[in-house]
Amino acid sequence: MTSILMVSCSQSTDEQTGTVDTNEPVTTTPTSTPMTSRTGPYVALSKSDINVYQGDTFTLDVLMSDFTSTTEGGGVSLQYDPALLQVTSVNVDNTVWDFKNKNGHINNVEGTVSDILFSNYRGVTGDARITTIEFKSIKKGSGTITLQESSANPFAGNGQIIAVSFETTTVAVN
Repeated sequence: MTSILMVSCSQSTDEQTGTVDTNEPVTTTPTSTPMTSRTGPYVALSKSDINVYQGDTFTLDVLMSDFTSTTEGGGVSLQYDPALLQVTSVNVDNTVWDFKNKNGHINNVEGTVSDILFSNYRGVTGDARITTIEFKSIKKGSGTITLQESSANPFAGNGQIIAVSFETTTVAVN
């Protein structure tokens, strides 16, 4: 029997379809919070540790947190063990990032998703969901999902690069 583990929560229909009509920066709160705390802006998956069964499909949100200065966007890439996991989809949250976005390039042979790019011309501060990624567990074992900044589009605001740290998630497939 295959079970499905949903790691992230969904916003209500009203929040998903809501729009912002001003030119003011957008301040949002993610649907779930990373388990670790840091000082300064950071990007992490919605869970720091995951336990799933072989054959399970699960989703993780990529979340930005503690952005005290406005960012107009950035880019994220990730690495994972392709013998353990496969990525089935990537969807940038266009309720937050409503300008120019790219869901990235999935390479399940190398275990990468490169250049998930997102932008909002008004800017975003605080905490926000960047994207939701769906995974399928392939075989039993353990590994990590590592996030890093995309070299194609670093986090920036007001014409300045924003220094961001990235967290790693541990995955156990039973």
